Amino acid sequence: MVTTTQSALVANHITAAQVGDYLRDHSDFLDTHPELLVGLTPPGLRTGRGVVDMQHFIINRLQRELEQHKSTRRDLISAGRDNTSSLDRIHSGVLRMMEARTFDHLLEVVTEDLNEVLEIDVATLCFESQDTMLSGLKINGLRVLPNGRVKRLMGDKDVILRAEVDGDVALFGTNARKVKSDAIVRIRIGHDGPDGLLAMGSIDQSRFHPGQGTELLAFLGSALGRCIRAWVNLPT
Repeated sequence: MVTTTQSALVANHITAAQVGDYLRDHSDFLDTHPELLVGLTPPGLRTGRGVVDMQHFIINRLQRELEQHKSTRRDLISAGRDNTSSLDRIHSGVLRMMEARTFDHLLEVVTEDLNEVLEIDVATLCFESQDTMLSGLKINGLRVLPNGRVKRLMGDKDVILRAEVDGDVALFGTNARKVKSDAIVRIRIGHDGPDGLLAMGSIDQSRFHPGQGTELLAFLGSALGRCIRAWVNLPT
């Protein structure tokens, strides 16, 4: 009895022997076309010289695919946990800023408390100013930048993340020597306010890197800008 598949092979002048020759010449064919395994009927288990156990082949293939799915699932779960943890830390930092009792207290929260909350090693607030007297300020964690520095550094971005860097002295002062990766967040405090940055650095060279999401850090910067504007009575 001739099956439909066999009839098709004959009609197209393709023989089973030719199919076999092709598969022997392309030994990775089933590996690169695993979807074909679904429609194949594996032979019964046989042993002996020259006998190929297709069931064993199919099972091995399915086991590899299952392990790949498990690995992907583990990665997704880990990423979800990391995102949740980051969200909690950012929210905690914003709440502390909102609870600041004075402007000086707000500066203390940003330049000291955020280190613990966000698990970083140094945080500074940087604002542009041409006032040479401001450049001599000794307020811990507050840095003064020349006009135009924020634009040159940030371009049109609100957040930049850098890995494996040497800390920028202009941003981190004497703590720059221990900064190996950083996150720089633009601070907007109104049309009449100076351009500013929140600079966060880590001794871990991969703590911040360009592949990370920036939405939460942008939210942190936006919240900080609003807190500063409220304390210095600047218009929106």
